[in-house]
Amino acid sequence: MAARTGPNEPQLVFSDISSNTQAILLLTAPLIDGRRKGSSKPLTQGEYRRLARRLRDLEREPADLLNSGAGAFLAECAFGIEPRRLEQLLGRGFLLSQALERWRSRAIWVVSRADSGYPQRLKQCLGDGAPPILYGCGDASTLNAGGIAIIGSRNVSEQLIQYTENVGRLTAEARRSVVSGGARGIDQAAMRGALDAGGGVVGILANGLEAASVRRENREPLMDGRLALISAHDPAARFNVGHAMQRNKLIYALADAALVVNSDYKRGGTWAGATEQLEKLKFVPVYVRMDDHTSKGLTELKRLGARPWPNPKTARELEESLSLPTTVASAAPGPKSNSLDFRGEPGPLERVQSAKVAATSEPQVPACPSPADELFAKFAELLDQMDGPRTDTRIAEVLQIPRRQASTWLKRYMELKLEKLFESSSANKAVAEAAEELNLPARQVGSCLKHLLDAGVIERLPQSRPIRYRSAACSSSASSKSSSSTIGSVETSSDRLANSASSVDAGTPVQATMEFQETANPK
Repeated sequence: MAARTGPNEPQLVFSDISSNTQAILLLTAPLIDGRRKGSSKPLTQGEYRRLARRLRDLEREPADLLNSGAGAFLAECAFGIEPRRLEQLLGRGFLLSQALERWRSRAIWVVSRADSGYPQRLKQCLGDGAPPILYGCGDASTLNAGGIAIIGSRNVSEQLIQYTENVGRLTAEARRSVVSGGARGIDQAAMRGALDAGGGVVGILANGLEAASVRRENREPLMDGRLALISAHDPAARFNVGHAMQRNKLIYALADAALVVNSDYKRGGTWAGATEQLEKLKFVPVYVRMDDHTSKGLTELKRLGARPWPNPKTARELEESLSLPTTVASAAPGPKSNSLDFRGEPGPLERVQSAKVAATSEPQVPACPSPADELFAKFAELLDQMDGPRTDTRIAEVLQIPRRQASTWLKRYMELKLEKLFESSSANKAVAEAAEELNLPARQVGSCLKHLLDAGVIERLPQSRPIRYRSAACSSSASSKSSSSTIGSVETSSDRLANSASSVDAGTPVQATMEFQETANPK
């Protein structure tokens, strides 16, 4: 199927990726190489999730959006997203061809959630929270093989580096893969130890896949199939705190067990990922290094439920002490939570029917919010309890967070509250009424209402003075009684919270964010 291009550009056909993957790339990828100034912003993961749900409800797939003359169809499935924005994103065929050519030259492959080659472990653990696109380099088949996740801090002693290399080497001798994040320090030491011993490694990168794919030390293991590098973000993307936090889920989801070699206490990505795993996700058993030099962070993780690392001396001891699966995981799909698969190229993916899910003995694993989502949820909870004026200045002072972060979260909080306020078909409010009812600043409420109006979530009530607003779903329901006319018309709180990367201002330092986590959750 041909990808859309601009009005004066020829249609382009990409033979090496599926039509569904083409559409998802056009909708969600920044296509950093050659991106035009002023171009439409790609869909966030939360926005794409809503669109995918709508397509599934219509029994359609992303590739259908590429058909010529699909304008009416775009409008039908673009609740809360400007159809013009979708059209502009889908018209980036030339930019996609440039990006694909650049990726091919670096042996980078692309797979979407609609493809049969997408790692089933991610679907099983994350459901529709799994990244819509994965970029990778190396043998993709190793992504379903499991292994031991070895993770820890960046700045550690040489003694811990040697300890970690030894664990990586032992893992390779046990014929298990090392799964790690590729960051400086513990991550790279674990990967190096395994590769030096001839073992397999899966590196999950938050950024810099393009640079890593051509790095000299990676060339040989990539070519002989012992190293696979993947990222959920554009291969040329730079470091981003939100991306690093999101990566934690992927590391644990692709492993059979995890060892935390070192962690700071209540700060940093290692701590956030481990506590999320212990308290919420619980994909795999988590172990911590316990010896005479154990840090406060590791001691606290043990208190939260992590197991002491048994310090095996041989490959056999490693297998027996961790009770690892006797065979590697197959690519066969298991139970998924609200999976957004589509029947498309290169091979059909069977959806899990509700009866089949009910019959299985394995529990479904719901998609869980990231640490960034949890921070915003705690912020909303505290704001609900706050008396007096709720301005960004006062919020920043009371919660001890940067004012810029308070302003960003306050805006999201207001939008969520306003959407909830207008959910009722009989609800219609003027700006002053909405501000008074929610105890929020009228000026900012007005700004948020304008944003929701532009996004098509609400609409003006005809001939009202002062101007009043109501849910856009009201007019949709009036014109059509079918249930599909209201599905997805209002983005829910869960959709908002699933949008983890944008919940936290990328410009806010990690330490300030984690300090807020301590303030919001006093012990």
